[in-house]
Amino acid sequence: MSTNNTIAICGAGIAGVATAYFLLKERKDCKVILIDKNQPLSFTTSKSGENFRDYWPEKNMRQFVGDSIQLMKELRAEFGDDSFEMKNSGYNFISHDADNPIFGSGNKDGSADYLEEITSAQVIQNNFPYLDKKIEKVVKIKNAGKIDVYDLGNLLLREAKKMGLVQVEGEILNMEKKDSKFKVLLDSKKSIDVDKVVIATGPFLNTIAKMFGFQFPISNTLQRKFIIPDPNNIIPKNMPFTIYADTQFLNWSTEEKEFFASDKKYRWLLNKFPGGLHIKPETEGIKLGWAFQTEKSSPTWETQNFDFFPQVVLKGASRFIPELSRYENNIPTPLIEYAGYYTRTNENWPLIGNTEVDGVFVVGALAGYGTMSACAAGKLCANYILGENELPTYATYFHPSRYENEAIRKEMSLLDSDGQL
Repeated sequence: MSTNNTIAICGAGIAGVATAYFLLKERKDCKVILIDKNQPLSFTTSKSGENFRDYWPEKNMRQFVGDSIQLMKELRAEFGDDSFEMKNSGYNFISHDADNPIFGSGNKDGSADYLEEITSAQVIQNNFPYLDKKIEKVVKIKNAGKIDVYDLGNLLLREAKKMGLVQVEGEILNMEKKDSKFKVLLDSKKSIDVDKVVIATGPFLNTIAKMFGFQFPISNTLQRKFIIPDPNNIIPKNMPFTIYADTQFLNWSTEEKEFFASDKKYRWLLNKFPGGLHIKPETEGIKLGWAFQTEKSSPTWETQNFDFFPQVVLKGASRFIPELSRYENNIPTPLIEYAGYYTRTNENWPLIGNTEVDGVFVVGALAGYGTMSACAAGKLCANYILGENELPTYATYFHPSRYENEAIRKEMSLLDSDGQL
């Protein structure tokens, strides 16, 4: 790469910011421009669950996230433990069924190095007394916990600025390519001439890709969370991030069932709900989420609240933490609801690397693991831009051209879990 290349990164979420940081860390003599219509880290990144775990059922994802965790540890070693919180506070998958093959647990593909499986009722109750007494299985991820994504992102942004990062606030209206150069047209009627473009726009990846005449094989689903106070101190502050792995029908009363059945608008409340309901203690109380809405949607900047979401989640959560039923009909306030997009490929692997248009790169489709993987994603994208030849083994699996690779397509077809909550 020539020393005077100008690189536009479209999107100032955690993936775009990390890409900018690792680019400038490797090549301070290039000009990097970070473009977003909003403040950095304020859209999808701000809706993050802020968790990390190094275990994934698929080896490439495991290596990828493991590399990112190591990079975050190196950042804390360089800039101090107080630069951003990263605490090994735990990650527990739980089930009422001892035979539930959570992540195919056992020693599948060396998983015992990452997981601890507990099936003793006495041990479960001694260690996790808030759980329902009929819980039969807990699978602990050994290296897992929580991250402060806002502090992490601000650290990367601050250090990138010290190395020369330029921030531009504006909405990208179009891209024009002439020869080997690009013109980025903004809503301010200004334009920026650059040599390379990085698409890091989260759920809006295809908005920018369309300007170049192609589309990524991605979909978006809106995933919701909420935070409530915990005045009865039901959830211990040291409780690990806890995920219920079982499907369930919600435990409505006979009268409620009859009412829901009689009205098409509410009939969905009688459906079977998926596993993945998750709870995490927060300074403000309890954070809860459940990705039971799987409808694909076109992303918008404004999201609407979903009727009954907190009530549904609390009803489901009381199945494995019974004391939470105290909040079902009297939800503590203030209730803070928010939603962010899961942008994913079908196999839930990211898209990182050069695209079919020369000089255009992508880093995205990080559904459900953007915070924990951002450093490795940003570094890998930076290495592609800089023309590095030595890339990690997982790079080929996450490259946009993987769908043209017969061997990789076969591996994707054999996946039995995508690791998403």
